Amino acid sequence: MRNSRFGKSIATLTAATAVALGASLMTAPTASAVGGSACTKNVKNHKMMVINVGATARSGPGNSYSKRKRLEWFDQVYVRCYTVKRGTQWYYGDLPGTSKRGWVNAQLLQEI
Repeated sequence: MRNSRFGKSIATLTAATAVALGASLMTAPTASAVGGSACTKNVKNHKMMVINVGATARSGPGNSYSKRKRLEWFDQVYVRCYTVKRGTQWYYGDLPGTSKRGWVNAQLLQEI
């Protein structure tokens, strides 16, 4: 039987692709969203109102997290807990008009 250069090339390419794919999966970043597990203090469930134009709910407690929802004046957020990151308090709760939860800077909210 004759060895095929084409067959060997395909086998080598397939093996190299599998190794590269495996390496990229191993180094893939973890999800950036942070849920209630980042809370440091539970809050008696209560509503807070947005008091700032351009307020944004985020996927984690900090401005570096992705935006989840743009909030409007007087929107109400049903707060569940909070944490303090780098000197800033962040509330975690149910976002208005969606089934999502997110993090909002405490300076953008006021108790009702």
